[in-house]
Amino acid sequence: MKIAIIMGRGIEGCGVTKFTVEQTKWLAKNGYDFTVFSSKDKSWTRKNAHDVSNVVQLKFAKPEETQKMIDGCNQSDVVIINSLPSIGHSDECIQQFKRALTEIIKPIVLVQHDHSSLSIKRNAAIEESVRKASIIFGHSDTNDFARYVEQITGGGGLDSFMGDGPTGKTVLNFQPGIDFDSIRAKYWKHIDEQDSQQNKWIGRTTSWKGYKQMFAFHNQHLRPNNYITTFEGIEKSPAYLAFREMSEFNGHINVHINTIPLLLNQPAYVFGPYINEEMLERMSKVAFGYQLSILDERFIQRSIEYTHCELACVGVVPVFRKSYGERCTHRVQGKKLIDCKDTGTIWLDDNNMQPAFDVLDKLSKDHGLRNEYREMAFEFYKSHQDAQHTFEEMMKQIKENL
Repeated sequence: MKIAIIMGRGIEGCGVTKFTVEQTKWLAKNGYDFTVFSSKDKSWTRKNAHDVSNVVQLKFAKPEETQKMIDGCNQSDVVIINSLPSIGHSDECIQQFKRALTEIIKPIVLVQHDHSSLSIKRNAAIEESVRKASIIFGHSDTNDFARYVEQITGGGGLDSFMGDGPTGKTVLNFQPGIDFDSIRAKYWKHIDEQDSQQNKWIGRTTSWKGYKQMFAFHNQHLRPNNYITTFEGIEKSPAYLAFREMSEFNGHINVHINTIPLLLNQPAYVFGPYINEEMLERMSKVAFGYQLSILDERFIQRSIEYTHCELACVGVVPVFRKSYGERCTHRVQGKKLIDCKDTGTIWLDDNNMQPAFDVLDKLSKDHGLRNEYREMAFEFYKSHQDAQHTFEEMMKQIKENL
């Protein structure tokens, strides 16, 4: 099977880019022929975060370059759209993307990574894409996108999709897979090579990524007990105004982390956007990694984020939001993550952080027990979201529904 993949939004360097990177790794490993086309009409801050050297970048606003994508898609067996242009793209880009939708004659699979209605409305050509797609995937069949698809394919519109509507196309559930074994082989360190006093949070300058909780945990528990905390991924976007009011911190947004000495009994150290491979190497050398995102349960279903997975892959003990574990269902066990045994996870409760610190403090002092925790975490999350399971499931559904 030959597959064409489209990144209509471009290389934004976040979840969709990472998804495409992991997806193409899996396709290559499993004998598929593929080509990835990406818009280069808009430049993104994190465009260099991942290796995208196998992506064909085109300026969609130019009809002749869009035609190259159309031709490539029509020479494939199936076309997978991983992202759509944003409403911030030029009118020319958006119109050419819509032209492509009308001229691609092969079956189209639409993968939608956005959860909420606000995010969905920032996608251009979404109605045309939903109507054109033969198969549609979303993180959850109960989120706003699933409701929109039901409404739009039953005769509604984008502005009215929050209401009840007739039954339309079905949104299939997917999980963003990652190759656990290859990341472990590259980054995993012996337990004695890790700094047992270091804690590292990764995310973006977005409130639902949990930076407020990380500041609180550091200020109330980590700093008073001589632990070090670093933030990576904070950019000076409009949201940075709220971020900087949250707590005092050692701000080094435009400075490389390797040039700053990290000292005990200090406010958290805050650094800017990272190159993924470099961050993973740094993460592998600390004891505890933090991914504190939270979403409403209707947005989650089975999906954890790539940054959740990466912590388990590189050999740190993961610290995740307890409420996320209460809302996400394990792919194999069918139970909420928080109810599963041997997760190797420290669950951080927003309202009572002391239990999480007690476990962390014990593991920091007991290398053998910490090693058991990180091994459990690796196996637990690998069974939940390894690429060999998730992309195989996605391709099986594509083949069954074409």
